[in-house]
Amino acid sequence: MQDMSVPILVIAGPTASGKSALALRLAERLGGEIVNADAMQVYRDLRVITARPSREDEQHAPHHLYGHVDAALRHSAGAWAHEARSVIADIEARGARPVIVGGSGLYLQALLQGLADMPDPGDDARAEARRIAEEEGADALLAKARVLDAEAVDALAVADRQRLERIVAIALGTGRSLTDWRAEQGGPALDPARWRGLIVDPGRDVSRTRIAARARRMLVEGAVEEVERLVARKLDAALPAMKAIGVPEISALIAGEANLEETAEAITIATRQYAKRQRTWLRGRQGDWPILADPADIDAARAEFSSPPG
Repeated sequence: MQDMSVPILVIAGPTASGKSALALRLAERLGGEIVNADAMQVYRDLRVITARPSREDEQHAPHHLYGHVDAALRHSAGAWAHEARSVIADIEARGARPVIVGGSGLYLQALLQGLADMPDPGDDARAEARRIAEEEGADALLAKARVLDAEAVDALAVADRQRLERIVAIALGTGRSLTDWRAEQGGPALDPARWRGLIVDPGRDVSRTRIAARARRMLVEGAVEEVERLVARKLDAALPAMKAIGVPEISALIAGEANLEETAEAITIATRQYAKRQRTWLRGRQGDWPILADPADIDAARAEFSSPPG
């Protein structure tokens, strides 16, 4: 097999697709180093809940931007892209190959296509968006966001409160929609000629089985204790880490509001819904990327990365 035609590999896919395992195999074989592009795996407190690479995996190849952010902080796609650019440069300076892996669409967009230089909407606008959510409810927040910027709402992979509040705050505080600001985004952070993307997706049926098995496995491998430690910190429930799939569900278990089987089922349903949104996002934004059904087929992956784009 000849060397691949691009120096940077980007592996995306829905949750539980096997993309991290493929990234590790490629990194081991090619002398690569792995760069995380999952918005929840950046949080230090969420190793088990987010299925972060194990410590054993981390011994087989260097891993970057995993668990480096405290759960009390809000991390952003723009901040991550800035970190990723620096990490990628360092990896290449050492003569290694960056292998970027993750399923967070906005993170990948920030690195590969760029994001707008977004102004601060101000405290008043943020407070008004928060007031709508808290006093009028989730439906009112969604309706307001759709009136102000329907395109941005439709583009969301996950229409959660934090993202909807941001859409509302940007529009109220700057007088322009998030969509308008993004239309002025700069060029890509990485030269398109220097990277190649691949989607790992074994299909809906396989994914559903893997998701259910992972939900049950994490409950006996430390996820409950992980969430207990997080709950004990009494952090703001609106923080991204507190809304990670598994945290609200296990919090209900800890509070005695659900049993273990109900918790596993709730996590499974939420994760399957998220995987569906990820597939939709990837089809819309990375529809020309090749799709690999078997993450264990490293030769097929290398062939896809070695072939010219298009």
